Amino acid sequence: MKPITISDIANPNIKEFLTLKDKQAKAEEYIICESEKVFKKLLNSPYKILKVLSDSVFFEKYTSELQQVECFLASSKLLQEITGYNAHHGVLVKAERPQLVPLKELGEKILVLNGITSPENCGAIVRNCAGFNITSLIIDDKSVSPYLKRCIRVSTGNIFALKVHHTYNLKKTLKNLQESGHQVVSTANRQDAIPLKNFEAPDKIALIIGSEGHGIESEVLEISDRILKIEVNPEVEHLNAACSSAIFLYTLS
Repeated sequence: MKPITISDIANPNIKEFLTLKDKQAKAEEYIICESEKVFKKLLNSPYKILKVLSDSVFFEKYTSELQQVECFLASSKLLQEITGYNAHHGVLVKAERPQLVPLKELGEKILVLNGITSPENCGAIVRNCAGFNITSLIIDDKSVSPYLKRCIRVSTGNIFALKVHHTYNLKKTLKNLQESGHQVVSTANRQDAIPLKNFEAPDKIALIIGSEGHGIESEVLEISDRILKIEVNPEVEHLNAACSSAIFLYTLS
């Protein structure tokens, strides 16, 4: 398809790229993402690229890959105006939204997010999962969607390699996993927790990472089979959620 040049931010052809909220994208089953790295991950994923808004340099580089895609060209200045910052890397992409999977389709090693509200933390945790070959992720209703533009960008597109299950009742979901043979393991820096160095991971495990502000919910801690901690300087108290996840996932892998 021949690209169409856009010179006005109000052009209706690019309205999807202007919204900051994921509600409409979720309802219409698409995602918005940015950066060349994420674009390349999409090319190697099963998800269809629906529309591209880029500068001419990016389009010329990927002309052959974009032959069947609806493309629009814009200046770097306009792209910056749309994104609100100068780190768009020359491209915005609208793509098919990955489908959430049933619980039974997840693997033996699962990472669970309980109240992770920071897109940066979520994206970094997803990248850590992919880095340590953990391909199953559960997010609860208090966590941010890993398909937000910012999450996808921070994950460098590695979210496309994960199976994601969303739960509105985390306690019930964890009990179902226990019934299927998974050991439910929470993470918390508390006195009665097991030091990570003393823990031998089972073959089937659901590891829970909680929010930095409030930690894992008490009702989740109560049903956990184990509670682990990373021993750190007491004056530090605890590590960032994404940093902690990397240490835990490295040990599990």
